[in-house]
Amino acid sequence: MRGGIISILSANEEKAKQAAERLGKLQDKGDLNIYYRKQNDYILSTIIPTQYPLSIINTSVAASLSNKIIILPNENLDWKDGELLLIANSSGIKSVAIHNNASLIKKLIDSSNINNIEAISDYENEVRYQEPEERKEDFVYIDRIFTVKGVGAVMLGFTFIDLEVHDKLIALPSMKQVEIKNIQVLDEDQNKVGPGVRIGIALKNLKAEELKDTYALIPEEKKTIKSFEGDLVKYPWSEIKENQYHFIAGGIAITGHLKLDKRAKVELNKPMPLLKRIMVVDVNSKLGKPRVVGYLNL
Repeated sequence: MRGGIISILSANEEKAKQAAERLGKLQDKGDLNIYYRKQNDYILSTIIPTQYPLSIINTSVAASLSNKIIILPNENLDWKDGELLLIANSSGIKSVAIHNNASLIKKLIDSSNINNIEAISDYENEVRYQEPEERKEDFVYIDRIFTVKGVGAVMLGFTFIDLEVHDKLIALPSMKQVEIKNIQVLDEDQNKVGPGVRIGIALKNLKAEELKDTYALIPEEKKTIKSFEGDLVKYPWSEIKENQYHFIAGGIAITGHLKLDKRAKVELNKPMPLLKRIMVVDVNSKLGKPRVVGYLNL
C-alpha cells in the first residue's frame, strides 16, 4: 500500500471543499479535513485546512505535509491569496495555482521570485485524481493518539517511510521507543505500507497516556534536530528580528528562538524530525501584515 497527499489552499473554504470532493470522500474532520480515494493499492489523501485566514498554522501545516499543493485564489486577488502563495513557496512543495487569469498569477509569481509554483487556468484537468510525486522522509507524522479497549495505544497519522509491523521507532518528544503491533489503512490490516499513506497503528505494551504529546516517530535519535544552524531565505517585505517564531516542517509546528548571525541559529522548544526545509512563520503579525517570514535550508 502506498499513497500521496494533496493540500488544497484557498481563502474560500467552500471553494476548496468543492475541489476536494472531486478527489475523494470526507472521512476525517478537525483542524485538517481529510478526503480519501482508494484505487487498487494506492490511496490519495486530500487535505483542506480550516480556520484560515484567522489562523495561519493549519494552512502551513497542511502545506508542509503535502506531496503537492493546489492553490485556488479568489477571482479578485487580495493579500490572502498572496500569503497562500508564500505558504506554498516556503514549504518547497511542488504547487499549482489555478485561476481564470493565469497570466496575472504568473506575473505575481514572477515578481515575487517564487520558483515552485505553476500558474494555470485549466481547472477541470488539474482538480481530479492525480498521483503526485512520491515523497520519502525519515519520519511518521502523528496527529492523534488514544486508547482502544483490548488493543492499547493507537496512533493516527501519515507515514513518510516504509513501515512494517514489528518495526521499532522513537516517539517525539518523549524519546520513548515504540514497537508497531498492527497497521491499519481505512480499517484494513496491513503488514507494511509505503510513504504517503494515512495510517492507524497499534503499539505494543504501551498506554496512550505515556505518549499523549507525540507528534512524530523517527527511526533513530540522530534523525532529529533541536539546536541547529541554517541558511535563512527571508521574503523582502517581511520583518525579522531575534524572537520567537513557529518553525513548521512535515506537518509539525514547533515554537523556537531565532538568532541572526552569518547563518540563522535556532533553538527549538522541542525536537523536530531532521528535514531539509523549514518554514518560518510569525503568528503574532496582524492580519494583512507579513506572517510568512521565509524558510530555512539545512
